[in-house]
Amino acid sequence: MTQWTFKAEDIFGKIPEDPENVNMTIPPEVAEAVGLEPGDPVKIMVGDQGTIIIEKLGDDEDSNG
Repeated sequence: MTQWTFKAEDIFGKIPEDPENVNMTIPPEVAEAVGLEPGDPVKIMVGDQGTIIIEKLGDDEDSNG
């Protein structure tokens, strides 16, 4: 498994009209390593010690579950 370290402010951005939530930007090198393209469904998990795990879902997997 490949690991990167980013600053939170480089990944998460405020949504002015929705202060309860934030936008998450997946860095290009992470998207490339996972094989992500715009519109691909992903599963995002929070791991130990504040890590974020991003997994591309297959066409037959449900992104809502």
